[in-house]
Amino acid sequence: MLRANGLRPIVIGGFFLGLFSLLVPGSSAQRTQLKPGWNQFSPQQDIELGKRAAGDAEKQLPRCNAPRVDAYLTELGMRLAQKLPTGGVQYPFEFHCVNDKAINAFALPGGYVFVNRGAIEAADTEAQLAGVLAHELSHVALRHGTNQATKAMVAQTGLGIFGAVFGDTTGGALLTTLGSFTAGGVLLRYSRTAESQADVMGTQVLYDSGYDPRALAQFFEKLDSETKGKIPAEFFSDHPNPEHRVERVDEEIDKLGGVRPSAKRDSSEFEAIKREVLALPVLKKPAPGAPGVAAPAGPPPPPSGNFATYQANSYTLRYPDNWKKYPESDGSGASFAPEGGRRRE
Repeated sequence: MLRANGLRPIVIGGFFLGLFSLLVPGSSAQRTQLKPGWNQFSPQQDIELGKRAAGDAEKQLPRCNAPRVDAYLTELGMRLAQKLPTGGVQYPFEFHCVNDKAINAFALPGGYVFVNRGAIEAADTEAQLAGVLAHELSHVALRHGTNQATKAMVAQTGLGIFGAVFGDTTGGALLTTLGSFTAGGVLLRYSRTAESQADVMGTQVLYDSGYDPRALAQFFEKLDSETKGKIPAEFFSDHPNPEHRVERVDEEIDKLGGVRPSAKRDSSEFEAIKREVLALPVLKKPAPGAPGVAAPAGPPPPPSGNFATYQANSYTLRYPDNWKKYPESDGSGASFAPEGGRRRE
């Protein structure tokens, strides 16, 4: 009968396959479509920036020094990263445990992820910890760090200087200015919109990885309930809490077709790692003003409206005259940064 109507079976099959993809919950047509915003950096420069900042972070942050914990975070993180829409970019993902009881985690551009022991201890299940990692990995895929850096640099210096900086093949000036790790630095200063996007993509990654996607909302609800009337968890300090956060996650779960009956929630591996983390020695943070502890540095002064000129062999660069010039040690050029903005060598 199909041939009598002049239709070949493969055509009918393709029609119903397309119709099926539109009607079945969880199909790609149903989920929220997200893509990175405006960005003057390339993905390779994300990796360069992240690598520099990660090197600084490793010098500043207390490590757990627990190989099994780092290995577990890496295995879990890579499992999630396989479901991350990176547009074909191969990020060199790394995962590190930080010996800090504060509930927090962050990801630098390029895929360098740091998880406080406090976040592992606060998670009730592996799915909740996976939700934290999926959220951070989504910041990497959506390139939120360098998107924020792009907007900040253009606001301060204008497109002309931004373009001139990248006329230098090493990108030295901007990489130096932005590459130093600071907990509240521009690479980690996300907007509420960016946080909401990371929640949505994180929910998708959890679902695609076989985890219960409700775990992300459950972790946020737990933090919110435990910190009401108290000092907020560092996670909320570093990740501005968007309105209707839990509702937005639940909405995305509905778009994905709801929670699968077979969704993974916990594992014996997570429970063993959590016990190991709980047994780690607690490191006390030195009090501000204690001997050998530098006072927190304030933000650098805004760039001057007057400009100085730097003449290189193949280009000319104008830079704010209240920025300092730092010649490169190999004689390849110079970097320019506000006072106090120079990357430590």
